[in-house]
Amino acid sequence: MTRILVTGGRGMLGSVLTPRLVSAGYTVRVMSRSARKPGQLPNVEWAQADMATQTGLAEAVKDVDIIVNAATGAVQKPHQVDVVGTRKLLELARAAGVQHVIHISIIGIERIPFPYYQHKVAAEQVVRESGVPWSILRAAQFHLFIDLRLAMLSRFPLVLPVPKDFQTQPIDVGEVAERIVEVVGAPPAGMLPDIAGPEILRLGDMAKVWLAAQGKRHPIVPLPLFAAWADGFRKGYNTDPRARYGKITWAEWVQGKYGSQPEGHATVRQEARG
Repeated sequence: MTRILVTGGRGMLGSVLTPRLVSAGYTVRVMSRSARKPGQLPNVEWAQADMATQTGLAEAVKDVDIIVNAATGAVQKPHQVDVVGTRKLLELARAAGVQHVIHISIIGIERIPFPYYQHKVAAEQVVRESGVPWSILRAAQFHLFIDLRLAMLSRFPLVLPVPKDFQTQPIDVGEVAERIVEVVGAPPAGMLPDIAGPEILRLGDMAKVWLAAQGKRHPIVPLPLFAAWADGFRKGYNTDPRARYGKITWAEWVQGKYGSQPEGHATVRQEARG
């Protein structure tokens, strides 16, 4: 039976991907920095390993057929995890005879000079040069990711400050997981078509839907950001109008989470510019 290692297995994507792979009949090994807690995910294997320190990686890749590399160090150690850690992981994977690495990345990273994105570009190059047969799947921002960022910004008293003109093409993380299951069942294919949601939106319009779903009336005020990377988000370089794989809209996702239909709101659809 095919054994799949999911790095970042307890993260935003890994946690929804793992049960789908199990349901598809694969033997799944979750890789996490933490030890397994009693009773946690009893139907999967567990590898305690750390991409940042590179500890435990050799044992994690042992007897593995496919790796889904969903680990990232976005918050604290992007270079150490995404570049150095990925390089070491794939060196060990090549020695262990891994047949396919599926690397998860982000749409538009080479066009937006955001420091984290620059590390993601470098990580893709590591994958290409690894000697392990590979596929790279670039995804748009997850609905859940946008939700968490809006929640963080909503901590300001009385108002919700957002970069209103930033564009995004959000996708449900479960739909990304379903696409990965498809890729797992196919041969290595290099750069895969981007995957994104069904609509390109501005963050200001998304914030209106998000507030209305929770019955909140905070004024939305512009959050001015003038860095070069911010201009890339304004121009929609993180979107791909051709990549409409996802079916769940932002309004539908918000309604599903918060349990009320946004009233009086028409979803705004746009074409990316730039």
